[in-house]
Amino acid sequence: MAEEITIPITFIETQLPKAPPLYVTVFLMTQATKQNAAEIAKKLEILESDVLKAWQYWEEKGYPVKQMPKTMTQTKQPEFIKKIVPSQRPNYTQAEINMYMKHKDIQALFRSAETKLGKTLSYNDMEMLFSFYDWLGLPIDVIEILLTYCTSRNKRGMRYIEQVAIAWAEEGIDTAEKAAQYLKIRTKGYREILRAFGQGQRMPIPEEEKYIKKWLGEYRLPLEVVVVACERTVLQTGGVNFPYANRILSDWKKAGVTNKEDIAKLDEAFAAKKAQKKANAQTQKATIQQQKQNRFINYTQREWDYAELERLEQQKQNEW
Repeated sequence: MAEEITIPITFIETQLPKAPPLYVTVFLMTQATKQNAAEIAKKLEILESDVLKAWQYWEEKGYPVKQMPKTMTQTKQPEFIKKIVPSQRPNYTQAEINMYMKHKDIQALFRSAETKLGKTLSYNDMEMLFSFYDWLGLPIDVIEILLTYCTSRNKRGMRYIEQVAIAWAEEGIDTAEKAAQYLKIRTKGYREILRAFGQGQRMPIPEEEKYIKKWLGEYRLPLEVVVVACERTVLQTGGVNFPYANRILSDWKKAGVTNKEDIAKLDEAFAAKKAQKKANAQTQKATIQQQKQNRFINYTQREWDYAELERLEQQKQNEW
């Protein structure tokens, strides 16, 4: 009787849909056969390097395939983990490209790329596109989104597309969800924030981009909240001041601000505190004035004996 493999439903629901199809196949084959990389590669008709990459992928996700027990626990991964991309793109032979074109996903990617780019792909084009998958580790669906993004900006040059792919890989954009979030920040987010600063006609410089990613990515503040902070920064400083806006947003993050209503509540609390402080100062000032007045009123007046003063005066004149 064949040995059964137990895979929790949570793993199937949360991990398998996000993983590259080839990695899922390697995962299942490894669990079923417990064979080495070379044997699995031969069985699946793929490169041994692909098996090793799949194993590395699952190990980074918290599922070491080679030593995985039958009952697994899920490891939650942080979003947008920075990755180090090898400095040089590998070269692929025509035979390797032809072998990978047997896979439906790769075939579909090339057909989609031809449609988006409006041309028949050359061997160099196919080699570069395949490198996004093999070298950079971007899933097929992420590459599709990347191509759509570049062509929507009328950027169809493969060198430009490669630079974007490298940037995405370094940013850890390895799922469709992360790609959608990244594009939302870069398109709508950048534009709205710079418009709030009165700079709607340009893109942010790298240092400004770090702040924007921090606010929308790390802090996870809604765009409307960030825009309010930028508008207030201009009113207070008279211009573009990202560090000043960052101080505002850092305080709002600590205060648990998630929308404009929360900002209004903080404003009301600040205004009430300011009014109370002013009232306390006025009360203190009135108290001091009253105390001064009371000291004058309560001052004991000296009582004079005018008859005696007159007698002393007369005596003094007689002595002269």
